[in-house]
Amino acid sequence: MDLIIFALSALCVVFLLVALAIPFSDLTRLPLAVVIAVAGLVYGTVSTVVGISSVGFALADYDRWLFETLAFNNQTLLLVFLPPLLFEMALHVNVRRLLEDVSVVAVMAVIAVILATAIVGVLLWLVSPIGLIACLLLGAAVSTTDPAAVISIFKQIGAPRRLLVILEGESLLNDAAAIALFTLLVAALGQSEPIGPGSFVVSFLYGFGAGAACGVAVGWLASRLYGILGGSDVAETTVTVALAYGSYLLSEYGLQASGVVAVVFAGLATTMFGTLTMGPRNWRTLTRVWGQIGFWANTLILLLAATMAPRMLLSLDWWGGLLLVVVYLAAALARAAVLFGLLPGLSRLGISTPITTGQKTLVLWGGVRGAVTLVLALSLSETTGLDPDDAQIIAALGAGYVFMTLLVNASTLAYVTRRLGLDRLSAGDLALRERIVAGAQAEAQAYVTELASERAIDVSAIEAMNASYEPQIREAVTHAEAVAIPFGDRLRLGLTILTSQELRLVQTAFEDGAVGPRSTRVLRGNAERLSDAVRLGGREAYEDMVEANLRFPVLFRVAVWLHRLRLADRLLRVMLERRMTMLLESETVVRDLATFAREVIGPMIGEDATRNVVEFVGKRLEMLHDEIDVIRLQYPGYTRAMESILLMRAGVRRERTQYRRLFDEGIIGNDLHRSLERELDQRMRALATPPPVDLGLTPTDLIGKVPLFAALDGRQAAAIERCLRGRLALPDEVIAAAGERGNAMYFIASGVLEVTGLEHEILLSNGQFFGELALIAPTRRRSTEIVARSFCRLLILSRRDFKRLAKNDPALERTIRDAADRQLGEGFRKSVPEELDWSGGGSDKPEAT
Repeated sequence: MDLIIFALSALCVVFLLVALAIPFSDLTRLPLAVVIAVAGLVYGTVSTVVGISSVGFALADYDRWLFETLAFNNQTLLLVFLPPLLFEMALHVNVRRLLEDVSVVAVMAVIAVILATAIVGVLLWLVSPIGLIACLLLGAAVSTTDPAAVISIFKQIGAPRRLLVILEGESLLNDAAAIALFTLLVAALGQSEPIGPGSFVVSFLYGFGAGAACGVAVGWLASRLYGILGGSDVAETTVTVALAYGSYLLSEYGLQASGVVAVVFAGLATTMFGTLTMGPRNWRTLTRVWGQIGFWANTLILLLAATMAPRMLLSLDWWGGLLLVVVYLAAALARAAVLFGLLPGLSRLGISTPITTGQKTLVLWGGVRGAVTLVLALSLSETTGLDPDDAQIIAALGAGYVFMTLLVNASTLAYVTRRLGLDRLSAGDLALRERIVAGAQAEAQAYVTELASERAIDVSAIEAMNASYEPQIREAVTHAEAVAIPFGDRLRLGLTILTSQELRLVQTAFEDGAVGPRSTRVLRGNAERLSDAVRLGGREAYEDMVEANLRFPVLFRVAVWLHRLRLADRLLRVMLERRMTMLLESETVVRDLATFAREVIGPMIGEDATRNVVEFVGKRLEMLHDEIDVIRLQYPGYTRAMESILLMRAGVRRERTQYRRLFDEGIIGNDLHRSLERELDQRMRALATPPPVDLGLTPTDLIGKVPLFAALDGRQAAAIERCLRGRLALPDEVIAAAGERGNAMYFIASGVLEVTGLEHEILLSNGQFFGELALIAPTRRRSTEIVARSFCRLLILSRRDFKRLAKNDPALERTIRDAADRQLGEGFRKSVPEELDWSGGGSDKPEAT
């Protein structure tokens, strides 16, 4: 009982110290990790050097109690602290964006781990009597990174989101790969015979691959479970806690693979699939809870390790101090090799976001190590198979390296940022800032004036308010006008603000229940890519990315092929549902952006740049309308049904949000709320299945629509049908080029074609045809071009096949000639020889009905 009271009391003291460290960190402008580390180091030094072992509830006694009385050995450290640390990190990664750069992230992570392990381990081995495996273990432990501070600075200076995603993903996979390598090296110590390089590589690949597969599988299974938990945020959060530890145990002890890799991928799978099955409120609750768990785990291990570190560091002699410097410099060298050697090569290949020299330097200096490295370093002191003296030395070196990066790198990161000039605004940015300030103050002045008028406030109060605002506005305008901001900079700023607003509109629509989680992820990804394009390439890159976001994905092309081959229909229905949903909901967001551009952005960037921004928004709206019209033309029945389903889904989501608000405000009770939720679930399940896709017209139907073939009997129509050849046309594929002579007739079984080269746009869709005159007479070269606007299934009747058919069937020939006379007049008969001239070319324009 006394031990429990002691433990709880000491835990209270620890949490109180951590809480007080937060305002102290804000006051001193030092990173919180530095404040906690310094506090722990000071306490540990005093208790070690002076001999104070009991000052109130002594932390030194507390950590001794943890590691001795409760047998907190290295395995306990790994099991208790690593799963929550890594799972919480994975929840904050944008998985969809990470998948787009997964190759560069994986290469950087794996190579960074290998380089750091090899460089640190080999250099330490060369200058010390410590064994090679022990040195490599230390190299693997210090190869983990904590880029949180650097990422925070990059967000402040407006770095591309793609760069942030790459840094976050590289850090997460770096940790997973480093811990997997660390575990393999520990296992190698226990082998009676040396492990060959081939077996070691195979073991590493199996551990990483099997762990990743286990994490994804368990994460996906957990996402299926969320749907039966009744929308309870506490239940769903509890499942994720079981998921974090369960995935580790299953992979580590069930599959003999890497447990930490399983945790990382379970977290990524939760981010990927969980948002689709959790409501927006539940996901926010989940991330807040895990943020708190991650904070506790980080600070607790950092504080406890800091109190223990002085005893470990004081055991090092002067030679150990030099070895610590070697480890510090070797780790920096390994990181520099990745940043200044590998990353530029990937950028030149176009598979990585360019990063400036200043940004690389900041990432290098910001390579702070944190709780993950500390857990690994502390576990080294009890690793079986290591010489006890070597184990104590490398554990002390690992802990010392972590605190060295905290005290040297983290504490001076703001200074280095200033020295690199990454915190300074250009003259143009300062002028734009003044424009923003002037606009905001003018709007606030107008609002307050209107509010005062409505409330009949004394005129003197209004005059005093105006006297306060007007000098500030004049000063801001004067500063802004003193610098001539180039049009391109103002336009780039406008587009940057526009993409930020687009992200906010998407998130607001999701939280209000107007947009589903799957569509939210797509729309958010599109907006983030637009934001990156503006920052990297300006106007042209923005326009290119708008078009790229509307292109058909590879999976859509696969679905169309399966559909055309009559192999499967379900995938195309799902892909069409997602595309139609994305287009319709993008249309709503872009329409709101037009108003935002005129009313909010205008005062910041000037009238000329605002006109361009509004023009870009208008073009996006037209492109969205065109894409929606293409689907309407190609799949008319499906589109009507799908639009109705989408509207009803939006209504159900909105109802759910309203019922939840009424429940939270105590207007309706729990029983009524659950009843309404069940009713909404039934309605949503009924709306879950997309409508059937229009398969397109049959060849018989298509032939029956052609006036030239109207008088044919069943036998003759069947003969023509046997001559038809199928063709699948891809979007933007030229079907009939300008300047060529036609030699075939085309039937549109399904799809949309565009006729270009005319004054007005002409679209041809299901059931229409063109080129029929090319079957019976030579005509001029085409002056127009026909291009596929969507995936199209065409049936083609060539002039050669029709010629052969007509010669074998004189009655069919006479029927076609008579039909041509009736359709095109007597002049056409005079232009065609008595015996049809089958040697000519094609029509000069599409003959469409």
